[in-house]
Amino acid sequence: METLGSRLRRKRRERGWTQEELALRAGTNQAVIQKIENGKSLRPRKIDEIAQVLDVNPAWLMFGEKSGPSLDDDAVEVAKAWQRLPEPIRTRIKRNIFEQALLHSSKK
Repeated sequence: METLGSRLRRKRRERGWTQEELALRAGTNQAVIQKIENGKSLRPRKIDEIAQVLDVNPAWLMFGEKSGPSLDDDAVEVAKAWQRLPEPIRTRIKRNIFEQALLHSSKK
């Protein structure tokens, strides 16, 4: 499964850029790019700028999606936390979310 870091590295290398070159173009520093590529950055703040200079969709860069809704910072944080949960907990939480959404939509 391809990660944010591997997608970023691949796109950077396709352009023949070093981490430093990408960082300069995106208005950040090389350490930020290195952390993202190595999977050490859980919530990259410059993801939109990095995606723009790489000419890719931020959703694709973050999640591998070709297109999709823009996610706010809270949604991205929840998605990352979700990936760390074991399956039995995911199932229980997903069921609860759908129940709450159904209750909320029926009150409108």
